[in-house]
Parts: sequence; structure tokens; C-alpha cells
Amino acid sequence: MRGHSLAPSICRALLGAGVLAVLCSLGPVFSQSLPTGGQPDPTLLPVATTSQVPLTTAYNALNVPAIAAGGSYLDPTTGVKVYKITSATFPTTSSGWWHDYAEGGDEVSLPYKGTTRAVLVNSSSGYWIADFTPGVGVSNGRALTGSFVPVHDQAFVFSTNPATPYYAYVSNGSSIRRIDIRTMTEAPGDGWPVLNEPEAVWLQQSENDAFFTWMRGQSGPVVVGYEPATSTLKTQTVSNVDQPQIDRNASSRYVAINTTPQEGLILWDFSRNVTVCTAAGDPGPQFNHMAALHDRWMGLNWNTSAPHNYDQFLTDCSNENLGSPANANDYYANGSWNQHPASLDDQWVLFSTQEGLTPGVSGYLAPGGMIFVTANGQRRLLGHPYNTSTNYTTYSFARLSADGRYVMFTADMNGSGRSDVFLAEVPLSAGADTTPPTVSMTAPTSGATVSGTVTVSASASDNAGVVGVQFKLDGANLGAEDTTSPFLQRFPYLNRRCARRRREHRQFGRGQCDGGE
Repeated sequence: MRGHSLAPSICRALLGAGVLAVLCSLGPVFSQSLPTGGQPDPTLLPVATTSQVPLTTAYNALNVPAIAAGGSYLDPTTGVKVYKITSATFPTTSSGWWHDYAEGGDEVSLPYKGTTRAVLVNSSSGYWIADFTPGVGVSNGRALTGSFVPVHDQAFVFSTNPATPYYAYVSNGSSIRRIDIRTMTEAPGDGWPVLNEPEAVWLQQSENDAFFTWMRGQSGPVVVGYEPATSTLKTQTVSNVDQPQIDRNASSRYVAINTTPQEGLILWDFSRNVTVCTAAGDPGPQFNHMAALHDRWMGLNWNTSAPHNYDQFLTDCSNENLGSPANANDYYANGSWNQHPASLDDQWVLFSTQEGLTPGVSGYLAPGGMIFVTANGQRRLLGHPYNTSTNYTTYSFARLSADGRYVMFTADMNGSGRSDVFLAEVPLSAGADTTPPTVSMTAPTSGATVSGTVTVSASASDNAGVVGVQFKLDGANLGAEDTTSPFLQRFPYLNRRCARRRREHRQFGRGQCDGGE
């Protein structure tokens, strides 16, 4: 298995094991694939440009509607792997599937059992949770029933705490309850449940489930902040409120409140129960459809001339212009990925188009694409959702998982007549691999006398996968590297007795790039 195809170059880690010595210095050297334990790294994606339009002919050739739930395809532009989570028959029979929204609480869980994570999906049959295991597929579809049925969209969230990835929180029309998705039972304690909440919507939380916010009713006017560790609940009454947005920093207790019709900002400090600052909104930079980050809220300023500019609000309500072009006029942004870069301006935000295959106007960045953006100037294309829908329910609503490994979106598969939910895999950087390989000669056997044409073979395994085996004789390469198992070479050899003796002088470490030794 070779390294990730999105990497700019493939680096092989060469691992040597001299296994035949004395009369015959003969042994295999093999190289392994890129490790799989790295971190999400959008810099491995192509730089976003204005010319990256959806490649509909190539996409249609993939016949995505026919792919079974759990199957995958590669994005035609970027090569990113995209998993299909739902289908006409999974997690149950349905004419279409979708998910809630582009911001707010998490709809993709952290891994809660090995590499398996849960995904929240919706259809005419109601809300369902489905398990997704990369490389295996989807399974264990279960409906949300009884007291676990969300009162509205944006009323169910998975835990953002890596220590408790099996928890979720649901607003059910009378209370907010914590549930264990492994057993689908309530998990009271640690400040839960919160009672007397008949319509808690826009439910969301900061990193590690440290602080929650929601709104009472679709139009407010009451915004709630809740700290489970102390069971402290406070409210803020705001006229013409649209939605609250959390500060994802677990150490902060800020809620950014979007007001209408001017799309303004009120920043509430829950700890002191005061308004820290405000921003007026129209005709200046609007606070709407923003991505909630750690101590930042990023979006684009649609009150500038197309193709507009990205911008962000800070915790003093000041606004920073992050440059043009942006990706659309009608957009969504998501900041669910909890990140800890040295500079807060290196946090990645995911932008997408609100409706339709593309914005329909030239000059925008990667039209219709899902684009990673940082305040420090990074612009990277993940791929296109190929969603032509203009129905709000089935907008793409692209959003990240809390660990940044997957992007969830809805697509009608370029106007196929139905919609399904997908997960795009964010490429990973190479992580450190400290597990040594296993390598051994399988022929000739120890003490064998050989003559004529000799077959030399070896077995090789590694936790990150084996790229190939290079046999050596007296320090020199014996033929070309063998990249296919079973690993073997044949060569003419005079009568010699090979006294086989293992010498475990492994040389473990990173080698040169592109197959160099």
C-alpha cells in the first residue's frame, strides 16, 4: 500500500534487516507506506482557484446514485475519498436523506468504538443514527424514538469531548437529556438532564462539552448559556434574535448573538453576565452564517462588491477583512473542527455555496466547491458536493467533524432525483510511526546448500503497510525492488553453503522521498 495520493511526494521509510550472514550476506530491505496516524491537513489539498468548476461529466460517469451505502468514490477534481452514508434502503427505506445545517452542534461524532463513529441523518421517517467505519462501511442504523426525538432541527448534538465520544445531547420538547449512543439509553449525571426546556433549539457546545448554548423557541427572544460542571444556567433576552453562536474555546464563556434585520452582533459574556460589545451589521459587515471558532467567528462580507471578501469578527467585535475573492454571495461557513494552532488565525474554516451547483456568477473561488479557508490566507479545495438542490431542506450544508477528519454534506448527486448524505475524508499529514517491522527470510532455509538458479523469498509486514522488498547480496541490490507479495527473487548461484544466522541490526527511520534508498 502506497502513501496518500494527495501528498506532494511519497516518502518511504526504509527498514533494513540483515538476516543471512557468515558465508552469504543476503537479506531483504523493505519500505512501508505513509503512516495513517497523522492529523487532518488541508494543505495537502489543491489551492483553490476561480477556474475549478464542477466536472459534471466525470462525476456522472461515477454513477454515484448506484453506489451502495458505505461505498465511496473519488472527487473528480481533488481525488478526495467521499463515502456515501445513506441510500434508498439504509438506514431504512426512504426516498431521500439529508442533515440539519452547516453550523451549530456536531452531527458527526468522534470515534466512539475503534474507528467507528456515528452520523445523524434525517428523512421523512424521522431522525436516525448510523455507524460509519472507514474501510468497512456503514451499519447499526437506529431510529431516534420516544424521549430521544429532537423537538426541531438543530436540537441534537454529539459530544465534542474525546473522553466521552459515546455521549449525545437531545432537546426533546420538555428537557435536554444526555444519552449513551452505544446502548441508546439516557446517561444522567454531570449536570444532566436540564428540565423545563420545552423548545430548546440551536443547541451547540464548546470543546470538551464545557459550555452549552441554545435558544428558547425558533424566534427567541431568550438565549440560554449553561455550564454543566457547575449546573449554572443564565439567560439573555434579546429582541429580534436570529441565532446564538458559541465560542468553541473551552476556557471561554462567550456567546455571539446574531440579531435581525440588520444582521448585527451582540457578544455576551456568560461568566460576568454582561454584553461585552456589539457590531451594527448592515450596511457594514454582517454577522450571519458565520463559522464559530476558538475566539473567532469567520464568514464573508456580502455587503461588498462581488466576488466579496472573507472576514472575521474578534472577541472585541472588531471586524477584519481577509481578502477577496470569496466563494459565493449566498454561502455557509462551518468551524466545528476544534483546533489549537500557534496562531488563532491559522484555524481552518469550511465554506460552501448555499444552493445550486454553482453560484451562477463568474469570479468566485472554486464555484460551488467546499473550500478550506484561514485568516492567514490559505484557500484549499476539498471537492464539490454536486448538489443542484434549491430546496432549503436538502441544501449541502457542508460541515466538519469535531476532530476535522470528515466533512458531512447532502447532495442530490447532480440532479439525480433523490438526495443522500456523504462524508468526505480530509487528508492526513504523516504521523510518527514507532512500530518496528516484521521481516524474515523464508527461502533458502538455514544451512541449505544451493546451486543453479536460486529462489530467494521473504515475508514482510508492518502496521502501516508494506510498499516493497529489496533483496541484497553482500550489500548490493539483488534485482529490482519487489512491490508485490509474495516477495521473491530468482538468480544464478554457484555451489555455496549458506550458514544462516539472524542478525537483528534493524535500521528504523525515515528514508528519502520517491523511493530513494
